[in-house]
Amino acid sequence: MTENKEELIRPLAALNGEKPPAPEWFENAIATPSEERAVMVDGARIRYSAWGEEGRRGVLFVHGGRAHRNWWRPFAPFFAQNRRVAALDLSGMGDSDWRDKYSLDNLVNEVFAVIDAAGLASRGRPIVVGHSFGGWVTLAAVERDGERLGGAVVVDSPLGVPDPHEGYTVIKAKPGKAEEKKAARVYAAKEEPISRFRLLPNQPGENLYLLDYIAREGLRRAPLPEGGEGWIWKFDPSPLSRFEIHFERDLLRAARCPLAFIYGEKSMFAQGDGIEHLKEQALGRSPFVMIPEAHHHLMMDQPVAFITTLRTLLSAWPVRFGV
Repeated sequence: MTENKEELIRPLAALNGEKPPAPEWFENAIATPSEERAVMVDGARIRYSAWGEEGRRGVLFVHGGRAHRNWWRPFAPFFAQNRRVAALDLSGMGDSDWRDKYSLDNLVNEVFAVIDAAGLASRGRPIVVGHSFGGWVTLAAVERDGERLGGAVVVDSPLGVPDPHEGYTVIKAKPGKAEEKKAARVYAAKEEPISRFRLLPNQPGENLYLLDYIAREGLRRAPLPEGGEGWIWKFDPSPLSRFEIHFERDLLRAARCPLAFIYGEKSMFAQGDGIEHLKEQALGRSPFVMIPEAHHHLMMDQPVAFITTLRTLLSAWPVRFGV
């Protein structure tokens, strides 16, 4: 007798590749002009988008694992009205270069390189907002060079209970896997990967216009083995097995810049000892917001609530005196 595997939720499957209708706010947001630029970091070209005038306080958005900067395109313009905003593609994802080997140091270097290149620090120390895997990268930036940041917002990142003296390992490099390469699957028609698109971890998705958009933006053309062109996902199929994420200490007790946390009430990462430790440490130290009716990909589940929550947070936190 075999165990029943969790049924994979593919929210776009019933559309058969057709674009769903979208609200006006979304169409206006993705139509907002942006600056499309790149910066070289440790031998890789890192792509980023920027909105808003230079000389304003800066905000950098960092996407999750196997995602890309356009996850933030529907949201970034709402913060660019009075800020300088950017979103990057981490190496191995989106339109940025793939690497033979990945390291947390590389990713942190990419964060600060884009901060500098996009002019996010021209009006004081910027704020970094990281979702899921991007939250780990954000915390690593805080651990290494938090003094350069005005604050860091962690959005539904899986956090365990660290040892206060030794920290903890989030991802452990797999021995013997360092040089492995996994070939990306090439689809003959664009409709097939869009129909197969799903969120990780597995969860429902009701705002199909958002999911359809990030799925389309996550694909690029590639040659088919039998000739002609097809489509592949932009991310390197196997980067996470090739580097380790380890924090040397409990950042929640001794962060080098102010921290804030936003979680989805229905997220699997909003359960267990890790989240209880986080709530305990955040109490009296850091804002902690739980968005109702939201899973792990909370900006896709409750986009307007996410925009409102983050705009409110950034308007009042961190506490500043003077200009």
